[in-house]
Amino acid sequence: MTKIISFSGISNSGKTTLIENLCKILIPTYQVGVIKHDPKNKAIFDKEGKDSYKFFQSGANVAIVSPKQTNIRFNNNLDNNEIINILNTNKMLDYIFIEGFKTMPYKKICVIRGDFVQSDLDLCDAIATTKQYKNNFKNKIVLDLDNYKEILQWINNE
Repeated sequence: MTKIISFSGISNSGKTTLIENLCKILIPTYQVGVIKHDPKNKAIFDKEGKDSYKFFQSGANVAIVSPKQTNIRFNNNLDNNEIINILNTNKMLDYIFIEGFKTMPYKKICVIRGDFVQSDLDLCDAIATTKQYKNNFKNKIVLDLDNYKEILQWINNE
């Protein structure tokens, strides 16, 4: 059964770093997928003028296949469950980490390094924060943001 965990938090709170380090621990042994929410369309997929850019601009869905990776880009918004199904089609994944989809119906870790949005806190199942803020949150499971094994243990117990 795939473990699916969502990560939320304000910009520069450490979500990407946390997910990256969890992947480094897991990937030698497990299959891991990551879904990144890009609500402001800031992610750069391809360079203007390149073939795949031209294909995508024409309205086509594009797959770029190389010996080491495959990138897929759709011209429409897929349902969140469709994305998970696509990731799990080739090989059943052991873990899927979701960055930024606050309203998906999965267990959530809110990453906090100072400022935060109260609605993120209200929706989360656990908080990953630095030691200086660890005692600021009552009635929530609080994890050490710098202790990736502790966070992974919580994920595995969910």
